[in-house]
Formats: sequence, C-alpha cells, structure tokens
Amino acid sequence: MSRFNSSVLLVSAFLYSIFISFNKIEFIYVLPIIFVAFCEYRIIFEVLKKLLFLNLFISMIFIVLLIQSSLEEALNIYIRTNMIILFNLFLFSHSSGYDIVRALNELRFPKKFVSSVYFTLKMIQTLTDELKKIRQTLRARGFRSSTSLFTYETYGNLFGHIFVKSIKKANAMQDSFQLRGFHGRIYLLNNSKLSFYDLILIFLVCMLFVKKVIV
Repeated sequence: MSRFNSSVLLVSAFLYSIFISFNKIEFIYVLPIIFVAFCEYRIIFEVLKKLLFLNLFISMIFIVLLIQSSLEEALNIYIRTNMIILFNLFLFSHSSGYDIVRALNELRFPKKFVSSVYFTLKMIQTLTDELKKIRQTLRARGFRSSTSLFTYETYGNLFGHIFVKSIKKANAMQDSFQLRGFHGRIYLLNNSKLSFYDLILIFLVCMLFVKKVIV
C-alpha cells in the first residue's frame, strides 16, 4: 500500500514532470527521487528493473537525437526522461490505476471525465484478464508462436475474440449502470487526509519552483 495520498501522487507527478522537462538539470532535482526511493526502499530493485527495461526504448530515442543533434542535447533528454520515469515508477508502484480516478475525484475534476477514466480502466483490466486466460489456454494446448500461417490465424482469432468480448462487456456494463440509475457520476470513497510523507513530498516538489523563482 502506498504511503502517499492519491491526490498528492497525481499532483506531484504532474508538477515534477513538467518542471524537469523545461529546466536545466541540477542536483536539487534529485531530492524528490531520493525521498520517494527511501519511502519505497523495499521495491527499489523491482523499480530499477522496470526502468532498465524501459531504457531499451529510451536508448533508441537517445541514438536518434545523437545522430540528429549534439551529444549534450541527447544526453540531456536521456537524463530528464529517466528522472521523470523513475520518479513516477516509485510514486505509482502500489497503484492499481483506480487511485488516479480517486485523485481526479478529490481534485474536483468534471464528474463525466472522472467516470470516463474509471470505465476506461475497468475495461482495460477486464480485457487484460481475458487475454491472460486465453494465453494460459493456448499454453495448456501446447501452442508455440512461430511464423507459420497457423500462428497468424490463431492471433487473428485471438484479437477478434477480444474485440467481440470488449463490445459485449461494454454493453453489459452500460445496461448494468442504467438499471442502477447511473447519471454520469461515479461515487468514490475519498481520503483527503495528508500524512507526514505527503507534506514532505509536497515541500520537496514546491521547493523546485521556489528555487527557480528566487534564482
């Protein structure tokens, strides 16, 4: 379970990402990352493993920038991207996705927007579970991926099944909420209490803006 309030997570992630994107990198910008890493020290290696995997794609961007521009600019973009991703990985390491919906609701976003995000996450979760079941079924039947026509037909049937399943799930969800008297708003249990960790995180992120204004 995350130590931070869902609203603080969303706001901090947004402000930190924006600030790092448009300012020169300094050591003080690493402090928020150090703090969240300290709070989530038990999953440091898991987060670093995810970051290493994502660097396979970031490295491609680095190579393209290196060819098109200078080493300094490419390295600058590479470091910024890694800092933003690492910070967000630590923040949302325990998030199921619905924390974002709760945060949007607490921050008084339009109710229809909050509901849309909720239903989007719900459908993604449903289709992901369905895909896992199908993959397990294929493995149990001894299916092996290759470049044969049979493999292409299998994947075609797989995506077709998921597409039809998504339509049926969407219609079933629509009928279910209409019967419950749904009028465009999802009611969620809000937790607006701020912990000591929330206050420190807010202070560290706001300190970046204060330093920029003073300097």
